[in-house]
Amino acid sequence: MNAPFPHDRLISLAAGMPRQPRNILLLAQSFQAPYRVMRCAAATGAKVFLFCNDEARSLAVSRFCAGYRDFTFEPEPVPEAAAAKIEAFCRKHKIDMILPADAIATRLLARTRHLLTTPVFPIPDLATFDQLVTKDRFMEFCRANDIRHPEGHILANRQALIAAIKNGCIKLPAILKPINRWGSVGVVKIDRDNALEIASTIDYAPVLVQDFIVGVDRSISIFAHKGVVQKQVTYCYPNNDFTFQREPELARIVGDISAKLKLEGVFNFDARIEADGTVWLLECNPRFFFTMDAAMVAGANFAKIEAASGAQSHFAKLQAGPDGPIITVADGELRQPGALLKHMLRGRAPNAMDWKMLAHWLRDPLYFSLAVAGYKRRWNSSALENLLVARKCAA
Repeated sequence: MNAPFPHDRLISLAAGMPRQPRNILLLAQSFQAPYRVMRCAAATGAKVFLFCNDEARSLAVSRFCAGYRDFTFEPEPVPEAAAAKIEAFCRKHKIDMILPADAIATRLLARTRHLLTTPVFPIPDLATFDQLVTKDRFMEFCRANDIRHPEGHILANRQALIAAIKNGCIKLPAILKPINRWGSVGVVKIDRDNALEIASTIDYAPVLVQDFIVGVDRSISIFAHKGVVQKQVTYCYPNNDFTFQREPELARIVGDISAKLKLEGVFNFDARIEADGTVWLLECNPRFFFTMDAAMVAGANFAKIEAASGAQSHFAKLQAGPDGPIITVADGELRQPGALLKHMLRGRAPNAMDWKMLAHWLRDPLYFSLAVAGYKRRWNSSALENLLVARKCAA
């Protein structure tokens, strides 16, 4: 088998086929974030095929899915067996590039890409991925490198958490988190009034308990090559109401991490910024991120490999960086459809990016309609789902 496909050849591949759709294989173990990845991949002009499990197969309902095949991610596949299945599909469907849509798929490709001849989208090596992906190991990394991170400790389970609260061993207020979930799932704040009540509802183990930092939330997503940041976007998004704005100190800290670890691929960092500008990092997601569709609409498509000197969206621009130009997104606001509806009901007019975001969703009317109707909650793995996705099965 060949060595991992070089990043520079990937850029040449993307630049050399401007008029011909590429064939992309997307590995997906879940459905929410991978749907955004699929849309961003399709926006590059690619036909997108899926390798997915039962949870993710409803992605085949989308008009942007060219076909899918069932694939089991758990228990963790043997690398050689997984690579053989992936390569056989890639040969049959003339796949030009493989993309991982979530953390489990990213880790699988980090373990198997040396066995693949089909190019893999840039991802971190396995050691770097494992160092950053869980909240407890990222906390240890920050401590070891003198990066501000809320103090925290791990408790074995809910019973240990309740005992620690009763014994006064937890500084309140505090934040409770699972170590390996995404999208703020399971993250909750406790204080003196509600600590025991909330602790009794915790349904995951172990439990990470962190000091609460007063400030505002910010997220920064980057694409890096050999540790050099080539694309970045900084934003906050309470209730899917996005505000894009630059945070120079946060960008500097993340740039230093990228250089130190020689990061390769897409990384998303969450942070808390105090009123005086002090930056605290909270976690790192070394993979494609949940809000990448909004970043794409705002001007930075993280599923697209491009030279920083390439033509950009109206909303994106080139920013001078210490290692060359960086594709970044101009300051502005953008609302997902639900937030846009609330915005308009308050008598406020949509802006250009709001309309562009709505148009993005409406280009996939069936999936959008089913999502609004609560499709995944009501009809997952049902006869209706079987009927909707059957026509997309790619043997």
